[in-house]
Amino acid sequence: MASSSSAAASQQQHETVPDDHYRVTYEEIHEQISRSARLMRDQFRPDVLVPIMGGGMIPARVLRTFLKVPSEVDSSKKRNIPIQAIGLALYEEVAGTSAESMGREVIRTQWLDEGTFKRSHHAKQPSPSGAGAAGGLLGKNILIVDEVDDTRTTLQYAYQELLADVQKGLAALDPAQRAALPPTRFAIFVVHNKHREGGKKGVLPLMAGQGEGWKLEDQKVGQDGVGEGVWYYSADETGDCWVDYPWETEDILEHNRLATLAKKLGVNTGRPPVKET
Repeated sequence: MASSSSAAASQQQHETVPDDHYRVTYEEIHEQISRSARLMRDQFRPDVLVPIMGGGMIPARVLRTFLKVPSEVDSSKKRNIPIQAIGLALYEEVAGTSAESMGREVIRTQWLDEGTFKRSHHAKQPSPSGAGAAGGLLGKNILIVDEVDDTRTTLQYAYQELLADVQKGLAALDPAQRAALPPTRFAIFVVHNKHREGGKKGVLPLMAGQGEGWKLEDQKVGQDGVGEGVWYYSADETGDCWVDYPWETEDILEHNRLATLAKKLGVNTGRPPVKET
């Protein structure tokens, strides 16, 4: 019996993780998103989620659980806010791309229908929650969702292209229609904001000084009817490390085992470097 116990103890002492990847579990991500969602619900009040397909789909679905809004049909109930996904590829191989373009050029694999950027002739008057065009983006608080802010290249592309389409749609309205719409605003949510040693390649016009005390009304609105700058939210911060997400693994039990083991050993924590003061 003693020999068996000694063997088990020896095995535990020699347990190691196979690489330096930071593994996060579904439960951890769910908890992190729930905390971020409370702030977004009180501050930005999203009307529509626009996940970047692949990494943004599951975080967006979890977010929707926490971002329900009062029903306009039955005041005793709440309804989900819509999800309208876009497909972008940077590091992923898609048909027609070359090896040279991977990692350098963002490729559209799916985009929103042109009608999304027009005001419906059958739409009701804008509601206080910002519901302008039925099913569209004009006059809405738009939350772009992805799993990680790494180089920021994909997020920059998504924001700039959506912004351009929104501005084009607003410009096509007559002055009375444009005046009837609430401002169109953009925000970004990522599960992890990665602190890259070489800095980000992409650039976003993040709102300077954004904090918990900020309100939607604090954001300036341009003459085009679009809020100036982008609200930015991340559920967690990581160092410049490889993050393994649970939805990418084939063996979820092994993924969770390695995540637990890494915590036990105090390795692969994913923490960003501490700045010296």
